[in-house]
This record gives sequence, structure tokens and C-alpha cells, in this order.
Amino acid sequence: MDDMDSVVDQLTDQAQRFSAFTGVTRPNPGDRFFLVMGMTGSGKSSFVARCTGKDVRISHGLYSCTDSIDVFDFMWNGRRIYLVDTPGFNDTNRSDIDTLMILATYLGASYANGVRIHGLIMLHPISDNRMSGSSLRNIEMMKAICGFTFYDNLVIATTMWPDTPSQAEITTLENREAELLCDDKFFGAVVAQRANVFRHNERGRRNPFEETASAQRIVAYLIRQSDTHAPEVLQLQREMVGQGKTIGETAAGIAVTGDLYKVRQAHERQLRELEAEMKNRLAMSDTAHAAAVQELKADVEGKLRKAEEDKQALEKSMQDMHEDEERAWKEKLRVIDRQFRKLLAAKEDELRDMEASLSELRKDRARTPRYRYRKQKAEHEDAEQERLVNEARREVSLARGAYQKFCAELVGNIFNGTANGLAAGITSGVIAGGKPVLVLLVLKLLVIGDEIRDANATPLCSYFRRTHLYYNTRASRVVPTTGPNSLEVR
Repeated sequence: MDDMDSVVDQLTDQAQRFSAFTGVTRPNPGDRFFLVMGMTGSGKSSFVARCTGKDVRISHGLYSCTDSIDVFDFMWNGRRIYLVDTPGFNDTNRSDIDTLMILATYLGASYANGVRIHGLIMLHPISDNRMSGSSLRNIEMMKAICGFTFYDNLVIATTMWPDTPSQAEITTLENREAELLCDDKFFGAVVAQRANVFRHNERGRRNPFEETASAQRIVAYLIRQSDTHAPEVLQLQREMVGQGKTIGETAAGIAVTGDLYKVRQAHERQLRELEAEMKNRLAMSDTAHAAAVQELKADVEGKLRKAEEDKQALEKSMQDMHEDEERAWKEKLRVIDRQFRKLLAAKEDELRDMEASLSELRKDRARTPRYRYRKQKAEHEDAEQERLVNEARREVSLARGAYQKFCAELVGNIFNGTANGLAAGITSGVIAGGKPVLVLLVLKLLVIGDEIRDANATPLCSYFRRTHLYYNTRASRVVPTTGPNSLEVR
């Protein structure tokens, strides 16, 4: 199927972009890497999609769409521009420590291999009528990750502007914007340190041309800034790679530690209350309510275990995180390989069945005398079956080619190229003290599981389901599977 080949092409493209981001393949001097940051729902994926023209999945619900870091690229005046779509903090699907570890792992690999982040785009929805905990957390973490002396290469872009606001709404939004940009708790400090401010898609129109122009105007500004202001190293990169700190010793790690302690205390207090309530209910023989309390208790115990895991994660070094990531991606590659093999085997089995069916059909035709009109109909049916078998052969050939491409380009060239690039990064002198750091295997195949399942959902058997004839070898007859006429050729 073409689906299988297109999946491989897409995965290869993703892996190549990640190879550039992490320095496995050397980017050109004019290439630029910009982080896109912000809370979940601030419009990061939409911004990247408009700017690059790439098919970026967009979350329309309460849950985060971006599972990890995504890297997308586009050409701008002969230069390749990479936009790195980062996960937000205070996400519904992962803890802040998990998010921080993702950022530290990939940004550390990038820095170790000599790739610099040339600027940041911090998106903030102006539609939020109050500064939520999620917004504050994302601003706080952005400052801790960057730690710049000056923020010349930072853009704060407000999003979600309404398309037809009243004058009262305009006044409210402008006052809210002024507070965001002046108060040091929010963006005031970085604005004072030369960060610039944009209103993304200010007129709020759902017009793709206007949205694209607005997004590219912001990126064009950062490109100009990066040409005149050398990028500073992110504080998180400097601490993890250059100074050899554990994740918990970094400024960003310290920022999340306090909240982790508070969360753990809250869970422990809730657990004590639930245990006391369960004892009371059992004493009162209220077993139904006691069972419900037990379920709540199990949930809180799970949260406590997660808090303990997060606490242990804070003690991990860059090498620890890269080793974890290496094991995870090796296993993912094995899973992908098994899925491709299974899909290919299913296609080959289907083809063998179809060829056997066609062979039996021809033998049956040769043994059975027919009148002329029935012979012509049988010949037409034979030709249709022959066409389907040839189509199936073509699909199997494409599937085999796609699998070979997967093995050669993804598992072979890019996998081995990653290892070589990492070795070069380790010996380049970037890492302080000459301590080797094991950088992750950057095969960023975020959506492969879903895509393989999508491809597997349309195996070759669909061809038989769509055809009007299926040869029943037990009955030695051709059975129409659709249509009002049940013609049987005996």
C-alpha cells in the first residue's frame, strides 16, 4: 500500500529534522532554531502549522496534543528555519518534572552537539481573564530555563484575540495586556530586559492567509534579531551539560521542587483522612461507602507513588536521562519493526490466498463446459479476479519496498548516523571537564504507533471485500458476495 510507504517517508522526514535539531546532521550557518513555548491551549501547534505549512496536529480539547518535542521546518529567503514545538508545563497528561526532563534531554543533546537556540517565541492567550496557575508556571519555567542577561531574542506573542470585540472588550484586553507586560510577576522583567511584544493575529479573523502572515512576521523579526544578537546559551543547557548538575540542582528543577513538596504533603494529608474515614465506615458496617473510599485511597496512593518517582527523577544527571531515552527509543524501534513485519506478512498471506483462489478458479473453469454466453461472463469474471491479484501483487511489492526503506533509512542510516554525530559532539570540547555524556538516539517518531495502526486497518483483505466474487474452494464454486443475483458456476 502507498500508506505504508508514506508513513516511512513521514517518519524519515521527522527523524531528519530531529537529527538537525540535535546536531547529528550539521545545519548550515544560516539555519535558525527557535523554541515555541507556552501553556497548553495557547496556540503553539496552530502557530507552527501556519508558519511552516506542515500538518501539525492541533488539540481542540482540554488535553495536550503535543506528546513531546516536535521539530518542524520551512524555507525563508534561502534559509532553513526550524520551529521547536515544546510541551507546556501544568499539562494534564504529565507532571512538570516529566516535562522538564523532556526539555533537558533534548536541549542538552542539541547543546552537546554544537547546535544553538537562536530565539524563543512565548505564546500567551490574551483571552484568559485572569492569570491562572498554569500561566504563571509556564512564565516561571521559561525564565528558569533561559536565565538570560538580556532577552533580545525573545518574543512574547499574545494569541486568541477576538474578531469582533466591543469597545468595552477592547479596553479590558488592552488593560490586561498592559498588566502582563509591566508586572514583574508576569512578563515585566523580561520586557525590561529587551524582550519584544507582538499581537499574533490581532484582528482575530480565522483567515489562514492572515494567520500565516502574522506568524511569519514574528519569525522574520527573530531571524533579524538573531543575525545581530548572538544567542545566549540556555541556562538549563549550561547547568546540565556544562556544569554537570542533576535536574533537581538546576534553576528550573529547584522551581518545581517546592511544588512537588507541597503536592506530596497534600496527598499524604488526604490519605490520612481517607484511612480514618474508611475505618469509621467499616465500624458502621457501611461497606458500600467503605469500598468507594478504598477506591479513592488507591488513587491517592498512586499519586503518592508518582510523587516519589518525580522526587527520584530530580536526582538524574544528563547521562542518566540520555540512557533512559536511548533504551526507550531502541524498544520503540523494535516495536515498530514488529508492526511493519506483521503488516507485511499479512499482505503476503493475503496474496498467497488470492493466487491460490485464482488458480483453483481457472482449473474449475477448464473442467466445466459452458454455453457461449456463460463462457463470456466467466471470462469477464476471471479477468476481474486477475486484475485484483495483480493489484495485490503491486501492493505487496510496495510494502516490501517500504519495509526495506524503513530498515535502510531509519534503522540503518539515521540510527548509525546519530551514533556518529553523538560521538563527534562528545569529543568537540563542548562538555565541561571532558566528561563524556551519552546523548539520546534522536529518532523522534511521535505518531508512529497511530500511523501504523491506521495502515494496518486497511489490509489486502479489503480488496476481496470490495470485489464481487470470492472463490470458495470447499464448495468448488464462485460465490457472488454482493448484488441481487446469486449466480453460481458449478
